[in-house]
Amino acid sequence: MAKAATKKAVKSPTKAVKPGRRAAAAKPTTSVKAVAPAKKPAAARAPVVSKDELRAQLEKAQTTITTLRTKSREATRAAKEAAARIAELEAKVAQLEKTSSAKEKPTSAAPSAEKPVKPRGRRAAVKAAPEAPIEPAEPVPADSETPEE
Repeated sequence: MAKAATKKAVKSPTKAVKPGRRAAAAKPTTSVKAVAPAKKPAAARAPVVSKDELRAQLEKAQTTITTLRTKSREATRAAKEAAARIAELEAKVAQLEKTSSAKEKPTSAAPSAEKPVKPRGRRAAVKAAPEAPIEPAEPVPADSETPEE
């Protein structure tokens, strides 16, 4: 009997909702009868059109098609011309930017040419030493060979 008292109560899975989730909407238990679709009235018959009227409509449609085709051709031609012009202008802009940047480079390089950068550090000093002309610490007099008086 002690074992029966230690068992936990089991919740039904439909009522347990995980945190952060919405509870499921309650389903209606009553059944709804299907309603018969409303009958549409019989389609009205199209008015009878004579052959001459059909030919006129066809001719009108064909002329509309030809005018639309010519307009489409003209629009396509204009679009291609515009695209070519845009490409030409972009090339010209790129060329002008290139020439302007080439003109600006020497002006920015001039200040760095005026003041040479000195190498820093011990290795740089060792490498720079052989390049410098070696001079004696004490100048030797040019009259050293002449007899003293």
